[in-house]
Amino acid sequence: MRKTIFGCLGVAAVAFALQFTQADVQAGLFSNCLPCDEVADCNPCDDAACDPCDAVCGPKASKYFINGHMEAGFFANEYGQKSLYGPLEGFNQRGRGAMGLSGNTGLLQNTRLTGAQINQVYVSMGKSVDGRRGLDIGGTVDFTWGADAYKVQAAGMEYATGHSPDTGRPIRDFLNDGRWGSGDYYSAFAQAYAELAYGKWNVKAGKFATPFGSTHYKSTENFFYSWSQATTFLPHTAGGAYATYTVNDRLAVFGGWVMPDEIGESDKYNCVLGGFVWTPTNRLSLVYSFASGENKYEFNAFGTDYDVFVQSLVANYQISKKLKYVFDWSLINVNVDGGQAGKDYAAAYGLNNELIYQYNKKWAFGARFGVLNANDVAAGALFLPPGDWYTVSLGANWTPTKWLTVKPELRYDWTEKDVTLFNVTKSALGGGIDAKRDQLSGGMSAVVKF
Repeated sequence: MRKTIFGCLGVAAVAFALQFTQADVQAGLFSNCLPCDEVADCNPCDDAACDPCDAVCGPKASKYFINGHMEAGFFANEYGQKSLYGPLEGFNQRGRGAMGLSGNTGLLQNTRLTGAQINQVYVSMGKSVDGRRGLDIGGTVDFTWGADAYKVQAAGMEYATGHSPDTGRPIRDFLNDGRWGSGDYYSAFAQAYAELAYGKWNVKAGKFATPFGSTHYKSTENFFYSWSQATTFLPHTAGGAYATYTVNDRLAVFGGWVMPDEIGESDKYNCVLGGFVWTPTNRLSLVYSFASGENKYEFNAFGTDYDVFVQSLVANYQISKKLKYVFDWSLINVNVDGGQAGKDYAAAYGLNNELIYQYNKKWAFGARFGVLNANDVAAGALFLPPGDWYTVSLGANWTPTKWLTVKPELRYDWTEKDVTLFNVTKSALGGGIDAKRDQLSGGMSAVVKF
């Protein structure tokens, strides 16, 4: 209890100290901001600088930027199950291996730890590009630290690529993979890429965020504190390069070559990335993305060569001025060599539905329902529960100022009758178990932009 109280006081102190800072949020390809046709010497997504549809703008905005945010909060469950520390610490804190042994369980991803936690300290800096006046070169470097950072760590950058950097031998366990961080907290370059633009073309090369799913790593881009279920198998980052071509005001297509969640031995992990961003009406926007390829590392999640196909479709529909609906369908299929019939197929899909009501400028309320289904092969290799896993969340956003958002949330998870993943106690290490098939949890976070 004292840890939670002091954690909340720490969040409040940081929020108060940063009240004099100014938020400067950079928009990207997958944001909701659509630039206008006019060529203007300003950021079309910055309402304070100018009217994006007005040819006459204010002072020329600098293309160089530095901004960021911090999210901290607490989450607890009905059983009072604490986060486990000890022999399996490395597995539990990264949501790997013994899923039920990590407080609120590793399944809940960014809120898997019980008590107060710093989820993200995120700093972004770089130079934006605009190719409407000719060739423009820039780039972005984003650094993050916190309990969530393990999700954007990439093999070959923040941890080993399957071989020990010291001995050169294959790495067979996650506890000795040389990760940046340990225990609860990790660090990573969430993004580090060069960017160029020319006319309707935009090219990124390096490590960058992927367009999969409706839940993103950055807490400033999510309504709910906890993440949706599909984040357990969707890649958050990729290494490689891709190009985007803006066909018109309504359609942009993208494609390239990537290594999901890795920047390593390119001759052993290759995927094609593709998709589109389509806004058929002013109320509806669709983002479809896929990655298809093969992984031939000596060590990977499946322990052998495999072919992988990942895709997602995200729809945002503005029902009315205050009411918005978000639908997300995500899928992963893995074809594993060496199965019982020569091949084993791991398959999982997730459905996420969110309804968000903007009551006024300070308050918004949301409801979420999701389901994830995984077959036995995917459950064993990707650390997912077999069968169906459901979740319902009720949440709110209170934004008293532009730099602060408070996110309370109440969440209920349940699994199929024969799958028990919650309240697995420490006695499970000695053979004892008191597992449940459902769990009520909840908490609150504060997001401070600077």
